[in-house]
Amino acid sequence: MTEIEDIPLAVADPEAAARFYSGLLRRRPLAASADHAVFALSPGRTLSLWRGAAIPPAQVDFALAASTAVDELHIEWWDRGARIVLPPADEDGGRSFLARDPDGNRLRVYAAV
Repeated sequence: MTEIEDIPLAVADPEAAARFYSGLLRRRPLAASADHAVFALSPGRTLSLWRGAAIPPAQVDFALAASTAVDELHIEWWDRGARIVLPPADEDGGRSFLARDPDGNRLRVYAAV
């Protein structure tokens, strides 16, 4: 049986959060309802948005292949309404930026060196 890593995020409004993440991820959810939405991030990895779940704000990491892609995605996400907490910067492990979704969950985008 294949293991699926699910990243659960608590959101105030799953339908609004699904629209936000559809824009960021450039894909539609696999499933959506008034209380829950699920996105495929990669084979075996999903992102679940749950209405008012007792889940503290979380961090989701998005790995990219190149540091130039980090800068490009930063601009795209800014334009799509992500709140940029830390702009792109070079760090010990590579280049990254940190954003927040409307519910306060952290979204870290990085490219390792």
